Amino acid sequence: MDKQVIQDNFRINKAIQYLDEVREISKSVTFLSHLGRPSGIDPEYSLKPVAEEISTLIKEEVIFIDTLYGPEVKSKIDSSPGRIFLLENLRFHNEELDNDIIFAEKVTNNFDTFILDAFGASHRNHASIVSFGKFIESYQGMLMTDEVQNLELLTDSPKKPFTVILGGAKISDKLNLINKLLPKVDNLLIGGGMCFTFLKALGFNIGNSLCEDDYLNTAQDVLDSEYGNKIILPSDIGVTKSISSGIRNEKHISELSDDDIGIDISHKTVRQFESLLLNSNTVFWNGPMGIFENHNFKFGTQSITEIASDLNAYTVVGGGDSVSAIRTFSDVSKFNHISTGGGASLEYLQGNKLPGVNIYKPLIL
Repeated sequence: MDKQVIQDNFRINKAIQYLDEVREISKSVTFLSHLGRPSGIDPEYSLKPVAEEISTLIKEEVIFIDTLYGPEVKSKIDSSPGRIFLLENLRFHNEELDNDIIFAEKVTNNFDTFILDAFGASHRNHASIVSFGKFIESYQGMLMTDEVQNLELLTDSPKKPFTVILGGAKISDKLNLINKLLPKVDNLLIGGGMCFTFLKALGFNIGNSLCEDDYLNTAQDVLDSEYGNKIILPSDIGVTKSISSGIRNEKHISELSDDDIGIDISHKTVRQFESLLLNSNTVFWNGPMGIFENHNFKFGTQSITEIASDLNAYTVVGGGDSVSAIRTFSDVSKFNHISTGGGASLEYLQGNKLPGVNIYKPLIL
């Protein structure tokens, strides 16, 4: 959401996926959610537009309540049985972030049952994630269970060959994931800004491309590790002298000049990645291959999106930017699973215990 305008309703669509089934067993249904990182109450982060978007999607008015607890909430819900409600942003209250027990009790006081379906926030130790169940009967929602089951297929028994595509800006964000996945994968294809830290570690001149110099030694250690030969880096790069110019050229990684900025992977690298993807039976993708938001630099990300869309492999996508790319260049229905949680999915694949996963018994309808 940007300035109270919803840019992408993917997560909203996923949140209402099982609404009809839940309504069959409940007198009324109330949604709770969070948005952004507001400092207290901030109209820019109000969930009112979300209520309007859900209303449009289900063709039924969703009643928005601009608070989280108290007699106003109870009065509105009790006076409109059978209706759907959305409460205001949980993060308007610092008590949510602090996992405040009193706050959790206040919010749950007007309800009988809680369904936790917020996989995207399941790695947070927040009140709505871990403490609501202390006060009312609580279940793990079907969306959450679906997320876990799909990610377990990657961590437990991926069908080989297993190929992972990683992009995005920083190696520091995905270093733990790389180390965790390398023993399990057959190929780890790296594009996006993070590839330049690896390339510089190998001794290539990367010009003015994005690089985390503090991680050069770490990148070299990964490349020199037992599984480092599974990492496939771009052989050629899309470059520009100025991002604002929109001018894109392609160069071999040994030919970059000091004023070149890497902004994409090249045609040759796309073909190289494609050959490995076509031979894969399981694929996980996280992170764009370049600055795809700029029309002039979208080639690599668009190409990988289109290739991944047509694979016969079991294909899972995690991460907000990757999802945006799919919705821009392809169709979400062409993928086996698209995670609603970028950070949460990466934490799960790293083998970390997520505070909100498997803490309640699964809801079965």
